[in-house]
Amino acid sequence: MKDDKGKVIFSLIAGATAGIVAGLLLAPETGDDTRSNLRKSAAKWAGDLSKLATDTLAKVQGQAAASSTNPDAAVSDDKQAADRLLQNLSSGTPSTAHTHNEDNPDYDGFGDDTRHQPNLS
Repeated sequence: MKDDKGKVIFSLIAGATAGIVAGLLLAPETGDDTRSNLRKSAAKWAGDLSKLATDTLAKVQGQAAASSTNPDAAVSDDKQAADRLLQNLSSGTPSTAHTHNEDNPDYDGFGDDTRHQPNLS
């Protein structure tokens, strides 16, 4: 099947243009009034389009500024968290996850590793 998208779009634009021209020619207003109204509408649309472009540009620049405010801050926070984790791991404090006591009553003591054996002392 052929790709006729271009023909369809061209037909829609041609039809819309013909409708606008017919509407202008058959309008009950005089030519001066029609031209005046067209100028007002064009100025309004231009102002709206300009405002929309300005707002969009400001939003994009605001997002770019917010995301690039201090990119090292997030890295610094992550680095500090990783350093704290490594310090806790290397501190030599034994974990209570594999011992049976009041703090961990769910541990049943099964396993081949000695750390999986219940604390009998």
